[in-house]
Amino acid sequence: MTKWLASIQSLDEAKELETCLPDILDLKDPSAGALGALAIDDINAIVRWLDKRCLSSATVGDLVMKSNVISPVIFQWAETDLDYIKVGLFEDIELENCLVQLKATLYTAPKPVIAVIFADQSYPDDIVDLVKQAGFVGVMVDTAEKNGQSLSSHWSAIDIQRFVKSANDKGLICGLAGALRIEDIDSLALTGADYLGFRSALCPDRQRINHLDVSLAIKLEKRLAEFKLAS
Repeated sequence: MTKWLASIQSLDEAKELETCLPDILDLKDPSAGALGALAIDDINAIVRWLDKRCLSSATVGDLVMKSNVISPVIFQWAETDLDYIKVGLFEDIELENCLVQLKATLYTAPKPVIAVIFADQSYPDDIVDLVKQAGFVGVMVDTAEKNGQSLSSHWSAIDIQRFVKSANDKGLICGLAGALRIEDIDSLALTGADYLGFRSALCPDRQRINHLDVSLAIKLEKRLAEFKLAS
């Protein structure tokens, strides 16, 4: 059954979701890029407040595709009580080499790591295979450019279904994100993805850097529950 992920940028936002916590509370700084990272002290404060009431994840930032840059951050984030660490894989000539070099890190890191690819960037056709071989436990798709275009602006329904099937076939956790709307739940939940990720849908005027509006989170949670009952 498809679950939901909510991205939050502060302890205040986390507290506002106390009555409707998502399946995964995702920690990021939307003002610092597609996968902007919060400060480690902020991550620790949020995870401590959350106290395992739901799963948690955090992004490591929009890092260059160099293992000697990414690996230290993974190990630093792994010292927290996060459940998952999320690493963006950006379009880069060095991406495949980086994945090979990250293998040792991913197989020894004390916390599971999820890869994030971007629907508005280009990758090798076997990117999901490469993610699996590198040692990631899951893969999500998002959008790199936060310009109002959504996942479905870049990928067709067939593309999305193919991605989900590929991840499922390889035993990877699979997530869909990228300016998703509440109205997208019905179609995307049918793909078999494990998680749907939301940020802009939780913010006034769909501006992801705005402060989260809990009424939108409640509306989203209600729609997902209705879909589950109907399916």
